[in-house]
Parts: sequence; structure tokens; C-alpha cells
Amino acid sequence: MNYEELVERSKGRYFDRITVLTKDIFQEVANLADILNAAPCNLRMVSDRTDGGLTRCGQEISYEQRQASFYFSNTEICVVQPVSGNTIYREYLDQYGEGICCVRERIPAAEYEAALKKYEEKGLKTAQVLENDQCRMAWFDIRNPLGILFSIVADDSVFPEKTVENASRIAQINITTPDVRKTIEQVTELLEIGPWEVGCQNKRTVTNSGFLADGELRDVEFEFYVAILVCGNIEWEAIQPFKGPLVYNDFLARRGIGYHHILMEAPESDWEKVESEYQSKGIQMSYKGQVGPVQWCYMDTESRIHFFMELRTDAVMDQLPDGYLCYMYPEQE
Repeated sequence: MNYEELVERSKGRYFDRITVLTKDIFQEVANLADILNAAPCNLRMVSDRTDGGLTRCGQEISYEQRQASFYFSNTEICVVQPVSGNTIYREYLDQYGEGICCVRERIPAAEYEAALKKYEEKGLKTAQVLENDQCRMAWFDIRNPLGILFSIVADDSVFPEKTVENASRIAQINITTPDVRKTIEQVTELLEIGPWEVGCQNKRTVTNSGFLADGELRDVEFEFYVAILVCGNIEWEAIQPFKGPLVYNDFLARRGIGYHHILMEAPESDWEKVESEYQSKGIQMSYKGQVGPVQWCYMDTESRIHFFMELRTDAVMDQLPDGYLCYMYPEQE
């Protein structure tokens, strides 16, 4: 798809769920509730007895998994603990360990079958399918080349009631990669997500930067590429680290390309309060910086919830700093 087609394709898309895998749902939910100041709901056991019709390679499978949800103003974080059965979640957990594994897109019911066929024609491997009287959903295995899962669900499916909805907003999902250009080309081709604004962050384009080293934030040399866009209700981001003590390096060394962090926005007027709340819970800041009027930081939540939480002010980016913007992909004709 070209630039203009991708702009149109991005309008109205709805990514309604981000799935986090865990080995202990009770501890994971407790930690998420504490860190995010959010209330969970719908903690339940899901199985072929309650949600039948889950198939892999055309064969229905027996499975059990514990599942809970945190609903925010624009999307859901769904926590899943595989218990039994050869599901794609069990396979992913065994390969990569705990953390973010999947983003789901809600598709208009009349377009669901066409979307499923289109993704399969693009070469996406259908890992598993759930079809019953209440739900039509499919998971695509994109571990090769992107280290991720992606799923779609028909919007006439029956969804659990949101007994609690938290006011905060999940602003962004990130893919960390050793090759940002290759990754955004693949995401654009496979998922029709784009166009991307690709920039370079370093000491020339970022102010007030600091990296955690020897227990304190230090001003050091660093550099990474970042590609970003708004697609429907959420931002997608891809980052490639180059230089410095960046939080992405250990992730890539440990497991390779994949979903690395979630970003939440905070009102600019509450920024210091939000930072202090995290630190009062014993969560250190790993990295901070500012581009134009927008401040952000990474909180080292990985040991407790198995992914980093990035925070950002809701200030409006009025002008990018000199040297930041490298190129657009695809280019505007």
C-alpha cells in the first residue's frame, strides 16, 4: 500500500486488546493493579467447556487458561495464564517467557471473513481459530519474522461485561527490533499499518536525558531510531537501539524482536505526581528524556509485570527538533 492508502486504512481501526502472558495470574494481576492504579475484572477460568470451538490445524483442542482483564479508556490489557492444552499462548510462553505477546484488532462483522482471507493470502500463518455461537476470533503466528502474535475478532462476538473501566489511556504499543527499517516494512506489508515517521533520538534531539547507571540517572551518549504512527485508537512504535545503556538492549539479547513496552499518557500538570507515585512503590526510573515539550520516562517494572511501562506527558508536539526526522515510510508521493 502507498502512503495515501495507508493514511485511509489507519482511520477507524480499533485495537481492542493487548494480551500479557504469565505463569501466575494472581501475582501478575496484583502487581498490575498496584503499578497501574487500576482495578481488574472478569477473572475466570476459560476452557473448551466454557468457550468451545478452539481449533489448531483444523482440529478442536481441549484447553484451560486463567484470564483477567483491565479495561482502560481506549483498550484492554488481558492477562492470560495457560494451564493446559496445546494453545498458541502455551507455545509462546514456553518459547519467550512472560510478557506482552499479542495485539487484537476488532473487525466489523461483515468484513471479518474477508479480513481473515486477506491476512492468510499475505502469508500469515493462522495459529488457532475460535468459532462458536458467541465468538469468531483468529490468531496469526508472526514469530517469524516479528516475534509477535496478532489476532482479529468479529465485532458481533459476545464480549465480557466491563464491570470496571479505568480512566487512564494506553497510548502506545512498542516493537523493539534490531532493524527498524526491515521491521516497519514487514508490519506495513503484513498488517497494513503505516505510514511511519522515522526519527533519530540522541543528545542533539533529546533534552533533559538521563540513564540509570550505578543507582543514579546519568547524562551519557546514546542513540536509537524510532518509527511511530497513530493507527486508529493507538500508536504503534518500532525502536532500534544503537548506542548507550538503553532498556532495549537486554530485551533483544534475551529474546530478540518483539513487543517490549506499553506507554501510558499522563496530564502534564500531574507529571511530577505520577513519577513520585511510581518511585514510592520502589520502582526505579531507567531512562528519561524530552523531545520538544513532551517529556517521557521508562519505569523499570519488568521484574514485577514482565514488561516496561513508559510514561509520557500529554503535551502537544508543536515542532520536531532539528535533526530528528530522518524519513517517512513509505514516502509521500
